[in-house]
Amino acid sequence: MRSVVIGVVSVAVLFLTGCVTSKQARHVTPGGFLGSSASLLEKGVKGEETLLVYQKDDTDWRSYDKVILDPVEIWSGPSTLPQEQLDDYQKLVDSFHRTLTEKLARNYGIVDAPAPGALRIQTAIVNGAQANNTLKVAKVIAPYAGFADLLWTFATGKPAFAGEVTLEYMIKDAQTEELLAAGADRRVGGNQLGKSTFTTWGDVQNILTYWSDLAVYRLCVDRVAPDCRRPSAGIIEP
Repeated sequence: MRSVVIGVVSVAVLFLTGCVTSKQARHVTPGGFLGSSASLLEKGVKGEETLLVYQKDDTDWRSYDKVILDPVEIWSGPSTLPQEQLDDYQKLVDSFHRTLTEKLARNYGIVDAPAPGALRIQTAIVNGAQANNTLKVAKVIAPYAGFADLLWTFATGKPAFAGEVTLEYMIKDAQTEELLAAGADRRVGGNQLGKSTFTTWGDVQNILTYWSDLAVYRLCVDRVAPDCRRPSAGIIEP
C-alpha cells in the first residue's frame, strides 16, 4: 500500500512540476552540415543562445524584411529504424518547417528567390533519437525510480529513456551569400507526464516546437523589435 501511495504522489508531483518538457544538453558536436562555418562557432550564453553560436558583428538586422527558408534537411539520423518510424520522423521534420515558416511570416515576407533585404535560413536536424516511451512511463511512476534517474541524469546529462535531437543552422544574406549567423544546439527530453510521454517522438516534437519559437525570438532581439517573447520549453498541451 505504501508503494502505491508513493507512486501516486510521484505522479502528482511530476504533473505539477512537469512544465519543462525539454532542456539544453551539456554539449553538442557539429555534425557536418555547417562545413567550414563550424570553426567560427563559440560557446553561447547560457539561457540566451544555442550551445555553439556565431554572429557577424555590425549586421544591420533591421534592414532585412524577407526570408527564404530552405527545406529542413535531415543530415544524419536513425537509419536503422523501421520505415514506418522513419516516415514519422520525416513528418515531424516537415511539420517543423511549416511551423517555422508560419511563425516567421508574422514578421517577414516569405520569398523563394534572392532579393534585397532577404535572409536565407538553412537548417538541418541531426541525430534525432526517439524516447523509449514504455520505459519512460514506468520510470516516472515507479517508486524510488526518481532517485536513480537523478543519478543517471547527473552522470549523462540526459534523463533515462528520453528522446533528443540536434539542430544546426546558418543565416545568410540571400543576395551575397555572406554568412551572418550560425549555430548548433542539442536538447533532450524531460520527465514530464503528458502527450509526449506516451509517444516515441514526443520529446523531439517538443524540442522542435521550442526551436521554432527560439528562432523567432532571437531574430526579434537582433532587430531590436518591441515585445520579443522569450520561448518556453517547447510545451505541447496534453
